Amino acid sequence: MDGQIRWLSRGVIAVTSALWALTPLAFLVTGDVLSAAVSATLLGGLLVVYTRAVADRVKGAPAVRPLRTVACFALIVYGALPFLGPVWIYTPFTVAAAGLLLLRFRLAVTVLVAVTVLEFPLTRLLQDPSPVAALQNSAGVSAAAVVLFGLVRYAASVRELRELRAALADNAVDQDRARLAGELHDLLGQTLTSITLKTELAAALMPLDRQRAVGEVSSAIAIAAEAREQIGDVVAARRLLDVGAELSAAIALVELAGADCDLHLGISEIDERTGDALGWVVREMATNIVRHSDARHCRISLDSADGRIRLLIRNDGVRHEPGRRRGSGLDGLRRRVAALGGALTADATGDDFEVRVWLPVADDQEKVVSVDSSTAG
Repeated sequence: MDGQIRWLSRGVIAVTSALWALTPLAFLVTGDVLSAAVSATLLGGLLVVYTRAVADRVKGAPAVRPLRTVACFALIVYGALPFLGPVWIYTPFTVAAAGLLLLRFRLAVTVLVAVTVLEFPLTRLLQDPSPVAALQNSAGVSAAAVVLFGLVRYAASVRELRELRAALADNAVDQDRARLAGELHDLLGQTLTSITLKTELAAALMPLDRQRAVGEVSSAIAIAAEAREQIGDVVAARRLLDVGAELSAAIALVELAGADCDLHLGISEIDERTGDALGWVVREMATNIVRHSDARHCRISLDSADGRIRLLIRNDGVRHEPGRRRGSGLDGLRRRVAALGGALTADATGDDFEVRVWLPVADDQEKVVSVDSSTAG
């Protein structure tokens, strides 16, 4: 587990320990030191087992002997009731909490209901014959167990979300690799076929028409040179992107990872080269938000002012990873933007990360790319 998950687990155990410690404290307040020591020993032992179960649940590991563990909780808690008396009457919530944590849903709910129902007669018998007091104890036991389980489930959900984000980022990388492989396959398949046909034709013409054969060889060389340039373009990612489609895809990816994304568009169309550069920025930053942050909120703004097109991408939840090597993504984006006479800045402030891009409006170029984010479908 990473640092955040460890701190969440410790927080869950801290809250649980504080709640469980109320019973020994109650004995101390009443002056019963022996009962306080006995209850602290019993609950301390149960807490050790519960702590291990919490750690396994947060990490996603399967429970070890869940039925036996819950039965052990019930035996200790209910077995001590005749000896520890009314103050011990609240501790059955630990049995319900263990059941919710360790057992499958239906069996866990059954244990919770059984503990809640059993609390009513036990309260009337050992503490207060009033039905109101018995109902209050039953509700309190049930609520305490559910709250403890909710804390554990929240910590586990954070871990699951982190894994989902990592899987989404890896999937995005795999898709880009598959796209690159597909482009190279399509490009080289046609190119190599043309070169093969022309060289075969040249070989056949060599004894009959040497001049035409030389022409076919020259043509094959030209095709090979063009293919080499096209392969370089594919590998260097020098291909045009639809900024509208990239905005739509970025919002979908960020929101799928669990963050809210606000989009503000103050411009309706843009020239092709500028849209391509902005599309790459949007794609790279969306991937970085998913892979390197625990973002809850993201804002993307695209507008124009003072003869410049402005793009802002901001997110919270920056994950501080001292051991992570700095990637070359932002440097590549800066070069791409600078080639069009613009600038890109990236700043981290606390848990927020912000990227700003300024590009000059290309008035001499036809506005051919729509920035409507619905273009991705």
